[in-house]
Amino acid sequence: MTSRVVLAKPIRALRRLIDLAFLGLALVVLAALILARGIQLTGRSTFVVSGPSMEAAVHQGSAIVVEPVTAGDIRVGDVVTMRVGPEQAIFTHRVVRIAQRPDGLWLETKGDANATPDPVLVPATAVIGRVRLTIPAIGYVIAALSISNGLLLGGGLAGMLLALVLLLEGLETGGPTRRREPETTRLPGGA
Repeated sequence: MTSRVVLAKPIRALRRLIDLAFLGLALVVLAALILARGIQLTGRSTFVVSGPSMEAAVHQGSAIVVEPVTAGDIRVGDVVTMRVGPEQAIFTHRVVRIAQRPDGLWLETKGDANATPDPVLVPATAVIGRVRLTIPAIGYVIAALSISNGLLLGGGLAGMLLALVLLLEGLETGGPTRRREPETTRLPGGA
């Protein structure tokens, strides 16, 4: 009996820690799903930053929320997300110069971590939007949840944490309980 009392506190503390880990996992996954899918309902887009060119302002692995912007509203210093080139590659850089040409506005952009501006000007019409919000590291979760292996990993981790909670709950309560048969009272005379 004494060993159960001695183990009860560490088991309870461990169970609380695992409960918090499970809750944290659920909150991170929920936040990632809202960023990946829910933001679109507001007319904005979410992108995952996969390169280091915007360090230290925007870290690799961050999720960015991009709000549509008209060409005339773009200013020097804005961090914008663009779709450029024959492959329609998407990247996010800072506007360092705006050039007015006969065919419209063109932007000179540069990654904050890059020594020089990007080699070619980009038409302002290629801008998807201006970065409104940056959330560090959650881009890794969004990227993982977008592939089947990531979903399996997340589900497996949640299942493992749930199994640990159930195991510790059993240890905390003293293991599986046996159902007792109710005692019956016999009346005198054998009835």
